[in-house]
Parts: sequence; C-alpha cells; structure tokens
Amino acid sequence: MKRLVISPHMDDESMGCGGLLAKYGPECLVLNVAGSGQVREREHAAAMEILGVTNVRNLDYPDGYVHDHMARLVADVDAVMAEHHPEEVYLPYPSLHQDHIAAYEAGMRSCRMSMSHLHWYPPMVYVYDVAVYDLSLYPTDLRWNVFEELTAAQAEAKERACQCYVSETPEGPHPLTSIKQIAAAVGRTHQMDYAEQYALVREIRR
Repeated sequence: MKRLVISPHMDDESMGCGGLLAKYGPECLVLNVAGSGQVREREHAAAMEILGVTNVRNLDYPDGYVHDHMARLVADVDAVMAEHHPEEVYLPYPSLHQDHIAAYEAGMRSCRMSMSHLHWYPPMVYVYDVAVYDLSLYPTDLRWNVFEELTAAQAEAKERACQCYVSETPEGPHPLTSIKQIAAAVGRTHQMDYAEQYALVREIRR
C-alpha cells in the first residue's frame, strides 16, 4: 500500500486528506484510531465509497481516551506499517483535541528508526490539516509547505465525502460547510485551482 492515512476519528481523514484520497483511492489505506459508533461507521462507509477507498482498518480505541493506550497504539501502528510498507504516511495535526495529539504522537513513534529489521521506516512522512480548529491555537511550529493539486472533481468528491458526516456537522457556519472553498483558497494561493496543504516531516530520496 503506497499511502497510509492515520485518522484519529472517522471524518478526520476526509476533512484533511479527502482530496488526496479521491486522487489516489485504490493506493491508500485509512487507519481509524478511535471507535465511533454505528452511525458514524455508516457515514464513514459512504464517504469512503465516494472517495474510492476500499482499504480501511479500524482500531476501535475509546473515543476521547486514546492517549490512555499509547504503548498498545504504537504497537498496532507498527504492525500495520510492517504489513503494508507504506511509502507515504499522513499524520493528523496535533491540535488541541487529545485524540489528535495521541494519533500524531503514536504515528511519529511508529515512523522512528529502529534496530529491528522487521520495523518499517517510511521514507515520506507528512502532517495533514483537519481545518477545524483556530490556527492560532495550534501548539507546534509545523509549517504548511507541501501542496497537493486537486481537480474540481476531486475537490467536489472531498466535499461530498465530508457531507456524509451529518452527525458531526453543527448548524451554522463551520469548516465542514466550506470544504471546496477552502481547497480553492489553498490552491489559488499557489497558482492552482484547488489544493490540500501538508507539512513535510521527512523526505528520503533514493
């Protein structure tokens, strides 16, 4: 599997990497960390169908308490990487939600160098923007420096996938109701019609 997207909850993958998933769906594996209940599982299945993603793994850690199981989570992510050998790994931005921080930290630890020949060392590691929280509240100094170009169809697929998560969409103005506009704003800042932004953590060229 070429690309591994680690998602704290079912919906983060679509908000952060929906365009990338629409672009490369069959080459992607989505790893959901927290369990989300039957309603969101149905919403997630509908979103993955729109994005063309058929490879999904659910770890079912307790929502809101992922950080209480860090050692086991790292081992689970290690096992997924050892099985699939992804060339690119996408981690959630460690925003103020505790599950996002836990998923990011577990992913970073799993991307470490190891003395074990069984441990997979992915050459490309990125952080993705879930586009929900106030940027001024982000606690790290990561910078958006990679921009994935999207077609209009891919941006629209991302928006439709995000709209599947009805149970997570509040009334009134919210980033979930502006997904395509956000992709347009990111893209046109960099001379593209639509794009998603990522922060590069590691790049190994061979």
